[in-house]
Amino acid sequence: MTTMPRPRILQRPIAAMLTVLTGLLVFTAPATAQFGSQAGFAEAFQKDFLRRDMQLFVDYLRIEDWQRPIIEVLLDDYQITFDAGTEACKDRMSNLKEEMLADPENAMEIALKPIKEWEREKKQLRTEFIENIRAQLSPLQMQRWPSLERAMRREKELPLGELPGERMNVFAVLHGMELKPADIQSIDPALLEYEVRLDEALNNRRSQMDRYQPKLQEAMVSKDYEAGLSGLRLIAEARSGVTDAHLDVIDTISRSLPQQLGMEFRAKILKRGYPDVFKPNSVDRLLEAVRAREDLTEEQNQGLDQIEAEYMVSLNESNDRLLALYRVYAKDIPVLQARQSIARRNKENVERGSTTPSQIADEQKTRTSMLEEYRMRILDLLTPEQTATIPANARFDRRGRNAEAGEGPKGVSPNRGRSPLRNRGNVHPDKQRTKGGGNVQGLTDTAAPGKPVRSSDKPTRTPS
Repeated sequence: MTTMPRPRILQRPIAAMLTVLTGLLVFTAPATAQFGSQAGFAEAFQKDFLRRDMQLFVDYLRIEDWQRPIIEVLLDDYQITFDAGTEACKDRMSNLKEEMLADPENAMEIALKPIKEWEREKKQLRTEFIENIRAQLSPLQMQRWPSLERAMRREKELPLGELPGERMNVFAVLHGMELKPADIQSIDPALLEYEVRLDEALNNRRSQMDRYQPKLQEAMVSKDYEAGLSGLRLIAEARSGVTDAHLDVIDTISRSLPQQLGMEFRAKILKRGYPDVFKPNSVDRLLEAVRAREDLTEEQNQGLDQIEAEYMVSLNESNDRLLALYRVYAKDIPVLQARQSIARRNKENVERGSTTPSQIADEQKTRTSMLEEYRMRILDLLTPEQTATIPANARFDRRGRNAEAGEGPKGVSPNRGRSPLRNRGNVHPDKQRTKGGGNVQGLTDTAAPGKPVRSSDKPTRTPS
């Protein structure tokens, strides 16, 4: 067996290296960083293996006691060598300013050269580590290797999602639920099929990223931005394939579980994947505040019941429409973001909200109007005295505005807690925030297979 050298451990954070890179990119010509994280700069400084991965080796390969210390040493060697390599890359990057000043035409290419060199070293380091691990395994353990590779791919690749819904972790949510053995058995075929499909989608996404991220970097050097956008579209399509795998199995599992469990699972996973769709809105907050009152008349309670029933139907229909639109058009978001960044760098006028596909933006405007209509109907049930005592956080959103309408507290009528809408068609969505029972075999957020992770998510309403 060969082991990698043990250079001195270097503790400086990778963030410092990325700061150096950012400074170099700003120093170069305009429109140099228009592809953002899609160009893969941050990935170059992320380890392929971590010390915590030891548990995956144990669970999937069934490591023997005598093998464990050897693999631990190999993992430690990898960490040390990786840290040394990133430190050397940062040192090379820190000394580029004079060279870039001497050759401004090729400044961008000079800035990226140390990163490209390090990416080659990183791939070689990964290859050597895997070869050293495999050299320790028995024939039976080698048969289990493909299963480990799929688990590793989920562990490493799933968090790299960029599109809404792309990073959803079905296995983690199921681990956090109270599932009986019969429930697990009912969804097991779907999970087995999903595991294979997800692995294929993640593998395809990685292939596309490996193929086109260098082209994005080349476009930044040559300023051929259209060539870069072409590669960005192909990466985004591969990302969309990952989201499709998630959404299809979510539907299958929701139908296979008992109705209440299926609704709970669907609510939890979609809330994680699409927080801007499923987060509490102004109507939810107002309903909660009004329901808590003890001075409602029977007529008011009946009216509130009717409004809430109609609201839930409208909300679920809106959720379904938005999910369907995100599924089709979310892949356009990275391209729109890149175009906006290019326009800003070129000092062109940029329309606000231009990074949201128009089909999604139109539905969001329709949703805003729908929510405002129900908010008004609820407030119209109350007397002026009751309205005056409704907490401000129920009548207004967290920014102190009239919920969903853009009005401030000073413009609110004292009798109804609302005022006429302004700019109804110009409301822009928030930016996407871009992590007991039986066990479900597969990846969890923090635990190895067979070790359930408890979820603290509360059940929420789900689309019908």
